Amino acid sequence: MAQATCMNIPVANRFDIPGTDLVIKIEYSNDELCMTVDKAHGSVYRVVIENASIPIEHTWLAEMFMRDERFKLGSLSADVVDYVDSLNISQG
Repeated sequence: MAQATCMNIPVANRFDIPGTDLVIKIEYSNDELCMTVDKAHGSVYRVVIENASIPIEHTWLAEMFMRDERFKLGSLSADVVDYVDSLNISQG
């Protein structure tokens, strides 16, 4: 019963990476765990784990199925530059 009560209590934390403009925000609410990475006060990456508190059987095997992703900030930066270049500012 304590786990069901815990699922309704929002939890949040923030980690500023010293010497950088990076901030990692972790939030847990309504059984969703959300991690957001901010750079220079803008969000650049977010991952949400739904049903974060459900039990997993055979957790010793879970690592075999773990999601592992590499995100290239340079690609996002290039996409932003391309988008801004495509804007027709004279339209207002």
